[in-house]
Amino acid sequence: MCMDHDHHGDSLCSNPQLPVEMEEKLPAVLRELSHLAAHVKDMRLSGNPDPLPAQLDHVRKNHVILNVLKAALMEDRPGLKRPVAQRMASRIGDYFLWNRATSMPVIHELGALSAWWTDQAPLEIIHKVRDIALDFILNGRVMPIQEVWTDLLEADLVYMGHCVCRSSGIANDFKDSKGRIYTLTSDKESHRLLNRLVNRYEHLVRTHGYALNTDDKYKQLFERLIAYRKAGDSRYSIQTLLEETYPAWEFLPVLKKFTQSWIRGMHKNRKAHQIHKTLAMEMANIFFLARGNMFTSMKIIDTPYTICACPSPDTGGGCTLTNWYYHGLSNTSLIPGKDSAARRRDRQGAVLPCNQFPGRAHRECMGCGCRHGSSNPRSVGAVLRQADILLKDQGLSIYKSSGYEVRQ
Repeated sequence: MCMDHDHHGDSLCSNPQLPVEMEEKLPAVLRELSHLAAHVKDMRLSGNPDPLPAQLDHVRKNHVILNVLKAALMEDRPGLKRPVAQRMASRIGDYFLWNRATSMPVIHELGALSAWWTDQAPLEIIHKVRDIALDFILNGRVMPIQEVWTDLLEADLVYMGHCVCRSSGIANDFKDSKGRIYTLTSDKESHRLLNRLVNRYEHLVRTHGYALNTDDKYKQLFERLIAYRKAGDSRYSIQTLLEETYPAWEFLPVLKKFTQSWIRGMHKNRKAHQIHKTLAMEMANIFFLARGNMFTSMKIIDTPYTICACPSPDTGGGCTLTNWYYHGLSNTSLIPGKDSAARRRDRQGAVLPCNQFPGRAHRECMGCGCRHGSSNPRSVGAVLRQADILLKDQGLSIYKSSGYEVRQ
């Protein structure tokens, strides 16, 4: 029996406007969904009862009227203006992101794996269908690290959420082939990055008496790192930080450009936790420099919803988006950054392939934030100096290049 009703009480299954084929398939779809629901353990648990902050209390359940869905199924009409269609698409995308089930790893896994299932079909059209789906339903715009800093610092609040590609097992970029936690930076560089993060936390505590806008989960982690550093414990390492935060490597800034519905769904599943925006900035530096992650502003339909530190294709093939782009022949899962100057080019202005990562070398530079033209485009010192300039412009504290002290 179909249980889907709109707010007027009309049954979706009995709606005469829907194609006959859809009516015939619905019972099978519902059976599969029931089977799936029985295996999603987290969904049996009650949602996170903690209220959202006041800045987010306007996030309410989104209702998608059946007539909007009908309109989405209509054939194109001469009078249909693109802005109207975009608003409709954004509303549908926002609805999907609001749902608690959307942020469940198993849901994401099924959707992501469908690309590999269709790739097995011996028809070239399947690849075209996949690219169409990625172009209009799910894709990510590559953000240079410099843009990520700006978005994080301009946000009212920042959450860190679990990366569904990693938590579902689609991406496994945590360790290298020898079983060690994957890092690119030297021990000295790694300690410099970790010191900045821990110094930042201590500065917040000294300034406010506590770590402002930071969940207890992160406070406890930083307190442990401080204790390790004081004791000279080998556990004071960037590997410890990465191990205790994985797979929550997704930034959820509270900005108008990103829907807050995704934060609501993640919060309900206890998979989104606040972190002060300056701590988030230092985390972004670690992901970029020590891990080689590229940041993508992910979008479902027309609705941007997160900044993910996407796994590099050099580590385990990448995530859903990077794998499709670098290994699955897709041209639409990743979109180059808006700042064309951030991409590596020759003297005539033509975009060149990436020259920093072997797994990206066969495709054009996407503009992830490397300092092209310098002898060391991903220099830790150069990137941190850029970050300090932005912090100073924002009136925030900056750091000496060595030591633990904070300079105002």
